Formats: sequence, structure tokens, C-alpha cells
Amino acid sequence: MLQRKPRTRKPSTKKAPPLTEFEQPRKRKPFTVFLVEDDQVVRPALVEALTQLKITVNDYMTAMEFYRDFRVSVPGVLILDLRLPGMSGIELQDKLTEDGFELPIVMISGHADVPTAVRAMKNGAFDFLCKPVKTDALVAAIARAYAYYYEVDADVFEAELAETEDSITRLTGREREVLDHVVDGMSSREIADELGVSTKTVEAHRARINDKMRADNVSHLIRMCFAYNEEHGS
Repeated sequence: MLQRKPRTRKPSTKKAPPLTEFEQPRKRKPFTVFLVEDDQVVRPALVEALTQLKITVNDYMTAMEFYRDFRVSVPGVLILDLRLPGMSGIELQDKLTEDGFELPIVMISGHADVPTAVRAMKNGAFDFLCKPVKTDALVAAIARAYAYYYEVDADVFEAELAETEDSITRLTGREREVLDHVVDGMSSREIADELGVSTKTVEAHRARINDKMRADNVSHLIRMCFAYNEEHGS
């Protein structure tokens, strides 16, 4: 009896996407991360992780400390915790807006503060991250802010936007309605009251939305929708 020879797999011909400008430290333009975080365990850990990636970081424990220190505008991004002792992240954002602050702001938010983070984005914040903040998610947010600030690597935004547009077309009418309320910063309980359904039903819709949209978390989902609405003028 003839034995069938085992098949040999051909090596994958799929090429990895080219490195962005930000991912190449030698080609990277000047860009400073201003990190305002009062947690004395989290802050140094994030600073160390970013420094190892050759990312320049200036860190602060309070909003007022940053506000007093930041006088000369330099290219960068402000990573700002919503809940801080004394002046809150939102209060600092308002103050900076009045001063004509031009750097993108990325808010750090606990899950209970997601509606507040959404409102911060509506008021001009570039993005927000949910706690606990993972290093790769933080670096990705910094990379997006870098691309936005310097108007480079536009294909990164275009690829995500195309994926978002495709995903949104697969939502049902009810799922799209729930998604609109999520993007408005409403909690599942508030959405349930608005639609006259149970919170459990809303949570089920949100799970399907996350699956169809391929969203890593609520901040990723909302960021995609903000970019989509901006592109389509809605």
C-alpha cells in the first residue's frame, strides 16, 4: 500500500506592513509625551516602558504641576488622567482650551468615567484609554497622535476608517441605535431606559456590536465611531 507523502506548507507570502515613521526612532521627529497621572506605581512603570522605546516622556503627578510647567509649546501629546487630586483632567482640558493649547490630548479613564471621557472627546480630546492602561495601547495612542500632529502615515487612519465603514454596514438597525447612544456617552442602564428594554438586552446588543466592529474595548469602539462620524460629517 502506497503511503501518501505529507504535504509541505509553502511559506506565507503575506508581507508585514511597512513600519510607520513613529515606529522608527531614527526617523521620528521630535515628539514629547506629557504624562499626568497621580498613581505612584502606574506612572513610573509607564515612563519606564516608554523610555525603553526611545519615547521622550515628561511626567507629572497633578494637573496644576503640568499647567505651571508647560509654557513653551513643543511637539507632543498630553496623556491626562480624568481623576486627579485638585484640578481634574476635565478642568485642565477646559483651561488649556481657553489658552489655545494645540497638542492632542488623550484621556485616561476608568470604566465608570467613560461617559465623561466621551464628553471630553466631544470637547476636543483626541482619544481616551480605559484603565488599567496597557503599554501597547498607550504606545498605539501616542503613535496615532504623532501621525495626526505631523500629518504623516495617513494610510494608518485610512485603513482603520475603511474597516470601520465595512463593520458598520453589518449592524442591524437596533444595534446601530444602541451604538449611537454609546457614542453619546450613555451607560447601558441609560440606554435601556431610553429604548424601553432591559439592561441585559442592551448588554447583549453591545456584545454583538463589539464583535461585528472588531473593537478591542469601549474606547476603541468610540474612537472608531468618532473618526467615522467626522469623515461623514455626522
